[in-house]
This record gives sequence, structure tokens and C-alpha cells, in this order.
Amino acid sequence: MPKTKPNVFDGQNISANEFLKTHWQRAPYLFTNTSIDLTCLPNVAQLFELATQDGVQSRIVFSDDDIHYQAVYDEPDAWESLTQHKPTLLVSDIEKWYPAAMRLMDGFPFIKSWRFDDLMMSYAPKGASVGAHTDHYDVFLVQVKGTRIWSYDEQPLAQCSMVEDSELAVIRDYKPQKSFELKPGDILYIPPEIPHHGISSSDDCVTCSIGLRAPSKAELMMAVTEFASSQMSADDRFKDQVTENIKQASIGQHEIEYIRQQLKTMSQADDQQLASYFGQFVTGYRLWEAFDDFEVNTPTVSDQTEWQKNPFAVFAYYLKSADEATLFVNGEVFNTSVEMAKNICDHTHIVYSADDLFQQLVAMHALIPLNQ
Repeated sequence: MPKTKPNVFDGQNISANEFLKTHWQRAPYLFTNTSIDLTCLPNVAQLFELATQDGVQSRIVFSDDDIHYQAVYDEPDAWESLTQHKPTLLVSDIEKWYPAAMRLMDGFPFIKSWRFDDLMMSYAPKGASVGAHTDHYDVFLVQVKGTRIWSYDEQPLAQCSMVEDSELAVIRDYKPQKSFELKPGDILYIPPEIPHHGISSSDDCVTCSIGLRAPSKAELMMAVTEFASSQMSADDRFKDQVTENIKQASIGQHEIEYIRQQLKTMSQADDQQLASYFGQFVTGYRLWEAFDDFEVNTPTVSDQTEWQKNPFAVFAYYLKSADEATLFVNGEVFNTSVEMAKNICDHTHIVYSADDLFQQLVAMHALIPLNQ
């Protein structure tokens, strides 16, 4: 295998550091003629086949007037009856049902893996679209086959009105600032809340969307509070202030100071505690229920020399010291070596290890045989 893999920045006029400083979560950026591996993705026939499988989420978006958009969910067979309505087939979570597709992410090594949500692929004939819209997450729009014209703005809209009576949320009277036709290998990065509109400009248009979701502040703080409170004794209860002038229904300074003290105690957690809270949350966030039912044909562990991460699993690690690390997998916590944590998290192909942790991850199907 080659020592270096194609990177989205190869041959571009911007480095990863420059991109992260000037564009990441700030402004769109167009990568042209990249050399990332597109052969790992399913073809159109395979895409339609995936859409028919149990558990796979798909939809066909269509419109009769390019203003109002509708969708048919999980019925790929409806395609034939919609061919006169500019349909687009979209299939979510491609990497979970077609694991080879995860090789696409080798071209984006600067993205933290726990930020990755899914690969969504779309197929559309010329003129088809899903309408102008915004997303709440970062997205890389990879042109796989054919061509698509993407129109977008450089910043969020100051005012945004939506099309009335449209089943799907579509921006009304969208007038973009920029427009480019993407060819295979071209990639458009769109930050959260930036309006964009893609229209297929060929009859064989295939686009792959790399979705990178992040938890909201509210979700994160609720999780941190839950983890922190789980470390507290259930017998340690609130105590009233003894006073003769008590008012039956009053909430006073004593109660307020009690809450403030609990928040202060939580804020004094050390780095390792906070990393543990965060690691458990982000690797357990939005987990698929299907993970527990994932069927895998596991050979005798020592007989299988190459392994891969289960596409339904989420991994992260925290370096406690130069030698020790905490590994997080689907919300569970494992103490291990830095070498083992990096070997599991930072590589697509994982070489068999006799380490007890490796055996545990195989037993819980977090690691599966390569090309399962």
C-alpha cells in the first residue's frame, strides 16, 4: 500500500492550516480537480440497490415547478413514476451499508473523526434539484460523476423567507452571490447556515455529501451535567437554612448560593475528568440503534490479520500522558497505551493485536474483519 494517500489539499492553492484558519466554519471554499479516491463509492446501480435494503434511509425529492419540493421516503421503486418530475434519489449513511466508502475520508485527515456524521449520495438527471436551502452542519459536496452547478453565498443571509406550501424547507427567491459547475473530483465546502443550491447539469449526476455534525451547546452541557452528577452521592441532599422568618413559597439567597456552589464544584473538574465527559458524549452521540444488531461473520480472531472499525461505531481518544491514553468507543471508556489508541483510531486498516483491549473491541463488534 502507498505510504501517502491522496489528500484534498494536494495540488490546491491552500494548505490545511490556511483552510482551517480562513474558511473552516466561516466561508465556502472550492477545491478543483482533486485526486481523492472516488472508486470506493457505490455506482448508480448499487446506490439504487442499497436504497431497497431494510434499514437504509432513502428519499426521492421532486418538483413540478422548481419552487415547491416534495419527497417520497424509503420507496426507491417510486423512481419510475417520478421521472417526469425532475427526481433526485438521496441515500443516507452510505458508509454504514457500504463500508469501503469510508476510504473517501482518507482525503480529509484534518477532520476529527468523531465529527463525522455520514456520507449521503445523490443521483439526479439534468435539471433536478432539492431546492435552495441551508444546513446546520459543515458539509463537503464531492462531485463523483457527471456535473452539477452549485450556487451559494459567502455568508449567512441577513433575512431569509421560505417557500410557502412546500413540503421541504426551501429558500424563496434565492439570488446567490456565486455559481460554479463542479466536475468529477471537484469539492465544494459549505459551512453551517450558508445558503446553497445545486442543480444537476448532466443526466448522470452523482454527488456525495460528507456531513459533519456537531452537538449543540445545550446538548453538550446537559451531557456534562449528567456525567458530573453521576459521580455525586444520592444521599447528599439540599439542606434548608434555619431561620425564624421563613416564607412558605419563597426562594431566597440561600437556595441561589447552593446552586451556584454546585456549578462551581463542576467547573473545578480537572482536564482528565472533562475529557472523559466529552469523550463519552461525542462517541455516544446520535448512535445508531442498529449497531447492537449489526451482523458480522467473525473468524477466529488470531486468524484474521487485518481489521477495520465498524462503520456504526464512533472512536476518540485522550492522551493522559506520554504513554497512557483513554479510548472512547460508543460512549464506553477504556484505559490503554497511546500506541494502541492511535493504532485503532488513526488508521483505516488495523493489524491484529493480542492486547486484551483489541479482543474486547472485537467481542463488542467495534472492530470487524477488513472488507466485512
